[in-house]
Amino acid sequence: MTIHPPITARLSRSRSVVVLSRLLAFALAPACALALEIPYDYVVPCTPENAIFGYFSPTKKPVLTVKSGAVVRIEGGGGNKWKDTDDPNTWLKENGVPITVESNSALTEIVRAIKESPNRLPPPPDAKPGTRVGGHFLIGPIYIEDAEPGDSLEVRILDVTPRLPYGANSASPTGGGLPGVMPRPFGKVYLLDHKRNTAVYDKDIEIPLAPFNGVNATCPPDSEGPNRKSGPPGAFGGNLDNKDLTTGATLFLPIFQKGALFYTGDCHAAQGDGEIAGDAIGTANTTTYQFILHKGVTLKGPRAETPANYIIYGLDADLDVAMKNAMLNTLDFLKEKQGYDLMQAYTLCSAAVDFHVTQVVDKTLGIHAKIAKKLFVNDKDNYWYRTPRF
Repeated sequence: MTIHPPITARLSRSRSVVVLSRLLAFALAPACALALEIPYDYVVPCTPENAIFGYFSPTKKPVLTVKSGAVVRIEGGGGNKWKDTDDPNTWLKENGVPITVESNSALTEIVRAIKESPNRLPPPPDAKPGTRVGGHFLIGPIYIEDAEPGDSLEVRILDVTPRLPYGANSASPTGGGLPGVMPRPFGKVYLLDHKRNTAVYDKDIEIPLAPFNGVNATCPPDSEGPNRKSGPPGAFGGNLDNKDLTTGATLFLPIFQKGALFYTGDCHAAQGDGEIAGDAIGTANTTTYQFILHKGVTLKGPRAETPANYIIYGLDADLDVAMKNAMLNTLDFLKEKQGYDLMQAYTLCSAAVDFHVTQVVDKTLGIHAKIAKKLFVNDKDNYWYRTPRF
């Protein structure tokens, strides 16, 4: 499979022109002029019924059914770092966040979904009565008409925008990439300056915003079990935690269930490769995605593309094995794309392909290869998104 299929024939030419022209206008607008809205066909709000916590369900009623080519705006959840208290407003005040739940409509929706959603990962059999299991705050599933196992789903990430004025992350003595090193739990709250497009760490450091959803998944195969936890990523995508999957990226996912059953969540405002403390700057995002079905096109696992790179993933509980898988998958990609044999692809990878640690904290660990498009000097640039240049 070519990782960058042409603009789908399933869209009418007029529809394609409208969407792409509006996207180009958005991309060329100044960062402060974010009032320009990407056109969309459907909205999925953040409600208790649409939310699901900690797992992917093949039986949950779809929140929306769409045809291939549909553009969907998804109001995501997150911002629940007050999980150890029943009083979010006290937590917000203590951490210097200048809002209350009642004053912020997005936060009002999120708190209601957290408190009222019936869709939660069932507790283990030996758990105490009333135990509530945590996990990623997800929205879904979205059902794609005509999608069948063996097909693939192209997810064009048209826009990702934080919908809260803050984000947070934390570290613990037992979690992250350095268990046993942290002396005590520690939490950090970041105020998001949307006009300047930064997250404020302290008076000396500001982090550029690069919002993305850590979880983007088709529903896993039945072999993964009926309540597959959302923590470890897999062949279906899931909790890849790849910071490159922001506005302008495309994710390609295998389909294992009828309708594909797409889930998304684990909203981030920014992240460093590795995500070593255990989480990134968690917030809540509004995402606008376009879903394009590729019938009869089978993938072994997730792949991605950005305006500048092709991205190939390797996953495993052992980081060395994840690296090996990323290398082998990259060799396969270069064979498909260029017709290279093993040694040609292997030497090219060593000379020109970058391998990054995606994350080391999700039990199934990740490596991703970034293959620069500029290497392919005879390729035409037909990618749907243009990187803004100011």
